[in-house]
Amino acid sequence: MELETLVTEGHAEIARTTEEHSQRWGLGTAQRWSLDQGQGRIFWAFEDHVASAPVQILGSWNAKVSSFVWSWDNASIAESLSRTASEVRAYGAEHGIGALTSSPLELDEGRVRDVIALAFRIGRCTGLYHPFDGSLASYIAFGEVTLEEAGRTSVFEVPAR
Repeated sequence: MELETLVTEGHAEIARTTEEHSQRWGLGTAQRWSLDQGQGRIFWAFEDHVASAPVQILGSWNAKVSSFVWSWDNASIAESLSRTASEVRAYGAEHGIGALTSSPLELDEGRVRDVIALAFRIGRCTGLYHPFDGSLASYIAFGEVTLEEAGRTSVFEVPAR
């Protein structure tokens, strides 16, 4: 498959899954969030419920210096949370895509979004959370979501296409 097609499909999948997660449990509206590397889970706290999911960290971007670092190249990220990024790296090596095998990369925000869309598509991810504090952005892929509210627990996943 052509690289441009993979990027386009990745952007479409990110938009689709983000919309579904937003509608189902409020992705993007949490009062606070946290990531527990030991558990390999992300948690979002809302007024009336908590959502959590297993995570894979794709990478991070520093807007001040336009530098993107893949999680497999970041010593502060547990190796178990870099598996998807490592699979994307292997795909890049197999298909000669340097942006997937090199780190750090000097990229503006638009190009970072393209690289993440490519990784999302290649990694068959089902959710993406990317907090941005104005200078640093993290790109966190997540899987099956568990909701805990009013003594009830429910679990669901937005499937990859």
